Amino acid sequence: MYAQAYFAYDSKKSGGLTVSHLRFGKTPIKSPYQIDAADFVACHNPAYVTMYDMVSSLKDGGVFLLNCQWKADELEQHLPASMKQMLAKKHARLYIIDAIDLAAKIGMGKRTNTILQSAFFSLAKVMPESEAVGYMKDAATHSYLKKGQDVVDMNHK
Repeated sequence: MYAQAYFAYDSKKSGGLTVSHLRFGKTPIKSPYQIDAADFVACHNPAYVTMYDMVSSLKDGGVFLLNCQWKADELEQHLPASMKQMLAKKHARLYIIDAIDLAAKIGMGKRTNTILQSAFFSLAKVMPESEAVGYMKDAATHSYLKKGQDVVDMNHK
């Protein structure tokens, strides 16, 4: 598949806001502008749900993934009313994942990127999930083998 990415970074860089606009398709993509109607939106930092408008660009029926340590029954008290209304109005499919605790549990510390990338491929249906996992494992092996097989294995897990 073809891919195109456009990133907007906070001047803080590490720990700051990053907005990633990703497009995937079977033909070359020539769209050098931000996405204003997204099929998939993810929020990797739960504090952002009260700081930024996270869902106005989500398409009707789109997927919203929230990384948080809240349980499903706690969302009512943590999500702003305006966000809940917009998600309902857009018939959004809302998913939560606790990549924070999962990363710690499997020995990755605070590094949640591989877990969240896996969730993206599972929910976005850009390609078959098994194919995406294979590519991710190959990339993790290539990227982290210098740091040791245990680091590779944690990313695979």
